[in-house]
Amino acid sequence: MTFIPILSIKKYFRALCIMGLLLLGNTGMGQKNQNLLSPKITASENDAQQTALYQNILVGFLFLLLLYSAFRLKKKKNEEIDIQRHQILELNELNKKLLTEKEWLLREIHHRVKNNLQIVISLLNAQSAYLHNEDALMAIKNSQHRMHAMSLIHQKLYQSDNLANINMDWYVHELINCMKDCFRTAEKINFILEVEKTYLDVAQAIPIGLIINEAVSNAIKYAFPDDRKGKISIVLKNIGEKNYKLQISDNGIGLSKKFENIERNSLGMNLIIGLTDQIDGIFDIKNDQGLKITITFTRKTEFEETIENS
Repeated sequence: MTFIPILSIKKYFRALCIMGLLLLGNTGMGQKNQNLLSPKITASENDAQQTALYQNILVGFLFLLLLYSAFRLKKKKNEEIDIQRHQILELNELNKKLLTEKEWLLREIHHRVKNNLQIVISLLNAQSAYLHNEDALMAIKNSQHRMHAMSLIHQKLYQSDNLANINMDWYVHELINCMKDCFRTAEKINFILEVEKTYLDVAQAIPIGLIINEAVSNAIKYAFPDDRKGKISIVLKNIGEKNYKLQISDNGIGLSKKFENIERNSLGMNLIIGLTDQIDGIFDIKNDQGLKITITFTRKTEFEETIENS
């Protein structure tokens, strides 16, 4: 419904009053003329005409008053809507600012964690220059590989627009490429990667990365003695709803007969089992033309969101 502006209402009311006065004047003049021409017109008829005119003026005035009241009410509501809209815009701007600050803070945290891990890796590398014990040197190298596996995740997160989840397809390929360079296995071992484009949050991505690092490191060091060539396969795929299977296998010499009493007490195997428990997974290991480690787990994310292709 559209309303007449207040200035138009005033003009209309003024015109109505002038028209009423003209009608009154015309009625008076008409009375004189009729008295001259037709003396039969009675005074009661003149009174009836004047009453009808006054009623019309009163109705017009009430109509204008009604329009004016509706206009004022509409104007007041519009002002209230404008105030609410302004408040909503201010609140949206504040939320946008807070979200930007939060994203910057998270990105800065990931950046600093990654830098701190790199500093520790460098310190260990410097310390190894003063060591001559092979076991100590191997322990430092293993620690460096583990920290590098964690550092890659924080590096990806602070460089990405998605600060909550990590693309495991990218991560596993990047991790294996780094391990190839560290162990120099390009000519000796063939890596077969079957990793779906799965997104995991940091709480699950880091344990998965450490499990892969530990299993692959052990396979590189122990599965292919005497420069034996072979292959290492890594599979990460969905097996229904939010359930996933991680499988690291090789075609090396497999487990020793004393595995239950010796290897299960090693640091590497204890790490894998402990990390599996951390993600509430199920651990399985067996000899199947080499060593096969299988871990099934359920994908859990703190912030559920639709992930678009990046």
